[in-house]
Amino acid sequence: MNIWLRGTAPASDEQITAWENKHDLTLPSGYKELVRVHNGGLLKKNHFPVTEPTSYGLTDAEIYSLAGLDGLQLHIPEEQDVDLPGSQVYFHQDGHRYIGLDYQMAEPCVIYVDFETLQTLVVAENFDQFIAGLYFSPFDVDAAPNYPLEKLEQMLAMANVAKTLEILQLLEDRKEKDWYFTQIEALLHSKESPYQQIGVTLLENQIYYFRRKLDAKRVSSILEWLESQHFWPEKVTELRKEWED
Repeated sequence: MNIWLRGTAPASDEQITAWENKHDLTLPSGYKELVRVHNGGLLKKNHFPVTEPTSYGLTDAEIYSLAGLDGLQLHIPEEQDVDLPGSQVYFHQDGHRYIGLDYQMAEPCVIYVDFETLQTLVVAENFDQFIAGLYFSPFDVDAAPNYPLEKLEQMLAMANVAKTLEILQLLEDRKEKDWYFTQIEALLHSKESPYQQIGVTLLENQIYYFRRKLDAKRVSSILEWLESQHFWPEKVTELRKEWED
């Protein structure tokens, strides 16, 4: 089950056993197999089929990450308003929408719960069936400004050069500037010049149009690094002058 796009360091058998002992629950073998590779992270596949319409669409719902052991949620704020029978362990959250394991049966099924619409669906009889049913379909790029950061990271990890530029240009005024500059720096440190070029283009837009919102030390550090690399020197010189004026 190679579904990881990228993720954190593997979980050990000792960590898995400790979690199960602490919560007196047995995790599905398929989940344990996955966290032995990455203890949480982004997924290559991002949709799964549903039997009735959800707030995502008529025939499917979305998932873009899978929680590791530390990210599994047994108690969530919404349960104060809607008390589901049995025990649930949620491994994905998107706003008030959750995907998780429902332990009402000996082998937990996988459920999708939307606490805004009070919709609960069994989407797979077990975890392995759920993973096997995942598939990739591109997210709507035009709605990117409204997406959570993890979803954006999944989109960017799957995007080509043109799509990366399109997505990040739509996010230019996103309030999470630290996250945005992390994306710019990743592009600048790419070994492929087209990605480096769009990194410089995005940095230019930030300096010209959003400079009052920027971390001065971080921008200066990026400019110094670009100067040391002698990458696109004419443009970097122009950016340095604009930044210091």
